[in-house]
Amino acid sequence: MPPAALAVYPWPASRPLLVATPEIGQRLFVISVATPRTTLRDAARAQLRGAVREVLGLQLNRSPESIALVSVPGQAIGVDLPGHAISVSASHEVGMSVAAMGRDGPIGVDIMRLPDEFDWQPLAHDYLGPQALATLARMPPHEQLPAFTRQWTRLEAGLKCLGLGLQEWNAALARQIQTCRIVALTLPAGLVGSVACKPRRFQET
Repeated sequence: MPPAALAVYPWPASRPLLVATPEIGQRLFVISVATPRTTLRDAARAQLRGAVREVLGLQLNRSPESIALVSVPGQAIGVDLPGHAISVSASHEVGMSVAAMGRDGPIGVDIMRLPDEFDWQPLAHDYLGPQALATLARMPPHEQLPAFTRQWTRLEAGLKCLGLGLQEWNAALARQIQTCRIVALTLPAGLVGSVACKPRRFQET
C-alpha cells in the first residue's frame, strides 16, 4: 500500500542525510528548494536543476557536473545519462520549487499554494469532471477550496506522469489518469501537492 503522504526533503538541508544513506529514495525521491519570491521562474529553474544534479550525483556516486539535464519547454526534465533510466518532474510556486526523481517509470509532480479566495467551480466543471464537482459541492464551504486545490494537483501530477498537457475532462482521460498511483506530498502550511508514478508502487524510507 502507498503511504498516505510522501515526505519532501528540503535541499540542501537534507544533503547530510543523503551523504550518509545514498540509497534513500532510490525508487522515488522528492526534494524542495526555497526559491526567490517572484513569479519569474528562470532563477528557480536553474536552482532546482542544480539541486537535481547534486541529488543524482550522490545517489549514483558521480560528480554533479557529469549529469546532463535536458530541458525543453512544456516537457519533463530529461536525464542524459547512458545506462540509467531516470525520470524527473518539477513544479514551481512562488518561494518554493519541488523536483521528483524516480527509476520505476514516468512520474509527475505538482504543487499549488492555497489561494485565499478563488472561483473554483468553473475549473472543476471543465477539468475535474462531474463526479469531483458533485463531491466538492457537498462539502462544507470552508473545505471546498482546499479540497479543490488538492484535486487540482492530483490532476496536474497525473497529466505530467502521462506526458499530457492540460485538457478538459472526459471519461477516457479519467481512465488514463487512474492508471497512475497518486500520493499527496508533505509540504509546509499553505501549500499542497501530489506526485504520480507508474507502475503502481512507491517507496519512502
